[in-house]
Amino acid sequence: MARRKRKSRLSHARIAMFAIVIALIAVAGWFGYAHLSGQLQQSIGGTIAPRRIEGVLAATGPVRDGQLGVSANAGVLFRHVEMYQWQEHCDGACRYDQSWSAPVDSRRFREPKGHENPQTPFNDSVFFAPGLQLAGYAVDPDLLVAQLRASAYPAHGANLPPNLAASFTERDGVLYAGGDPAHPAIGEVRVSFRVIATGPATLNGVLRGGKLVSH
Repeated sequence: MARRKRKSRLSHARIAMFAIVIALIAVAGWFGYAHLSGQLQQSIGGTIAPRRIEGVLAATGPVRDGQLGVSANAGVLFRHVEMYQWQEHCDGACRYDQSWSAPVDSRRFREPKGHENPQTPFNDSVFFAPGLQLAGYAVDPDLLVAQLRASAYPAHGANLPPNLAASFTERDGVLYAGGDPAHPAIGEVRVSFRVIATGPATLNGVLRGGKLVSH
């Protein structure tokens, strides 16, 4: 009889221990789920999840090309540089002509002698206005370049710094360094500009630390 009571007590102790282990596993699982759920909710709330933001694109000041002294009340300013220069066209034999284009390294020509292109004093560049924001969020400038359209922006020769005003003339919003734009010579340069305007805009991105970025 005493042996049966001892076995009964032992069975009850094992059952109680098993129940305690199950309870501990359940508690640990609940805490893990709560942590994961919190992270998921944070992501969905906008820290990582993609967002579509609509509002007014604004900046704290104008965008400026410091080299040429061109500025605009816009978000982004694009400078595009072309040179009147030799072009090589090879299809078995090579032929050469002259036209406006982005700078071409004539040292790579099959026949560089007699087709030399000078080095351009300026290159293409992109400038961003300070303090870019959309709907109260700071904005990664690369988003503007990738998602918003740019429009032509006429430059004005009167705004050029004195050291460049003697070299450049302006015609129809384009800056020319050289002689007559209608009869260009090798090595002459023209510079045009485009802008991405401030104002109503829509961007797709993700929010990280209060900033709208691409990923």
